[in-house]
Amino acid sequence: MTNHKIKSFTLPELLIVMVLTAIVVGMAFSVLRLVQQQIKIIQTNFEKTSSLALFEQRLWQDFNEMGSIQFDANENNLFMESEMDTIIYSFQENYVLRNSDTIKLRLTPNTLFFQGKEIHSGYVDALFISGKAELPDYEIFVSKKNDLTLFMNQDGF
Repeated sequence: MTNHKIKSFTLPELLIVMVLTAIVVGMAFSVLRLVQQQIKIIQTNFEKTSSLALFEQRLWQDFNEMGSIQFDANENNLFMESEMDTIIYSFQENYVLRNSDTIKLRLTPNTLFFQGKEIHSGYVDALFISGKAELPDYEIFVSKKNDLTLFMNQDGF
């Protein structure tokens, strides 16, 4: 009877390979989790940026279509009126209401202007809105040219 040795791995060698495989797979899952977190952050920032851009575009459109725009500092409302429509922007702590539409952005009207002068309430023809709670250093500025009907419709004219 001849004694032939079969070439194979020893038990300690197999254990070392299994431990190394477990370490590599664990590191791969850790990296995958980090990548997923970064993708989620990027997606959230993209959604915020897109929402802010859409809000700014809609506000600019409303601002320039309406004949009369007034701001009520007590209610934190921007009241826009034309012959055809009325729009109210209500700035709340964590969202903005545009009539009955909820816009999930934390925006704050900072500075209001009428005919180049800073005001706190009343008729408005330009305003700064801070979006710093959403993105650092993000501000929206909208303005419009006043037409004669605004001055004719003001009280006391």
